[in-house]
Amino acid sequence: MNRHIKKYYFYLIARSLCLLGLYDRALPYYSKVIQFRTFFFDVQKQYRRTYEKSAKKCDLEVHGGVGDFLQHLPFMLQHPKENYVVVTHFPRAKSFFENLGINIQHYHFYQLREEHHLIKENLKENKNSYPAPRQIFFDTFPFTSSEKKLDHDPLMPVIGLHMTPSAMTSNPLSRDFIDQLIHNLLTYRVRVVLFGTQAELSHFEFQKDDRISFASHENIIENLAQVQYCDVMIGADSVFKTMSSMAKIPTIIFYEDVKSHFRDRVFIDPYVRKDIMFAYKYAYQSLEGVKIKPAIDFIMNILKDRLKLSLNQ
Repeated sequence: MNRHIKKYYFYLIARSLCLLGLYDRALPYYSKVIQFRTFFFDVQKQYRRTYEKSAKKCDLEVHGGVGDFLQHLPFMLQHPKENYVVVTHFPRAKSFFENLGINIQHYHFYQLREEHHLIKENLKENKNSYPAPRQIFFDTFPFTSSEKKLDHDPLMPVIGLHMTPSAMTSNPLSRDFIDQLIHNLLTYRVRVVLFGTQAELSHFEFQKDDRISFASHENIIENLAQVQYCDVMIGADSVFKTMSSMAKIPTIIFYEDVKSHFRDRVFIDPYVRKDIMFAYKYAYQSLEGVKIKPAIDFIMNILKDRLKLSLNQ
């Protein structure tokens, strides 16, 4: 049976079993649908409802980096004591979930995709293990910050900027592109918040301006909490664009034009369809030289459409 037909087939079986009140039996069928297409139709909503009505005790798997964690958080925060299994390349995953009060039964860490594949194969031996439910938007913003909140000034929008993608995706945006982008942004009455670790930000040199601030706390939750104060987020394919998109903050993403069905279907396409995300694809190392201006024009056109920008005079 074709995999595209299978997702319909398993979805219909699951819905039928739920109509009969057979929630325990429906769970594995919803799980199969999610394996084929993470956000197929309303499968995540139905899957969550079914799990909550089921009496079946099982392990719930969370795979990937912090961007993946975020999509699982709406469920995990409401069900913090379930038996979660986290499979991740993020080295500080334990402190992330501990800070949120979420119980994790087991952690599996990997650095290479091959290691992740081997872990997934081993986990398949547990027939009572299913993916944790995801959502594309937060019900409420999940983080609070101990840092000083940015004062809101409707005449001076806050632009978030993160230059470095996830370690498992692509390359950082070029220094020339970032320099020219910040220069263009500061010709308007805006504030710019630069997100990233201190190590990431050390690769760039930024002009001195009181309107530039940094979100580079060692605890990533502190930095993620600052996203809520941004009017627009601009960045590479990383956790910060997922954070802003899930909070329904207009997000402009730049990423390499390489084939990745999972990335597109899970982290980009759902938000583009909702008019939350604006995607700009580029070929490897193309955001340099004459390719910079069209990319910056793309950003400025969106900002002018979404925000009331005025020149910095």
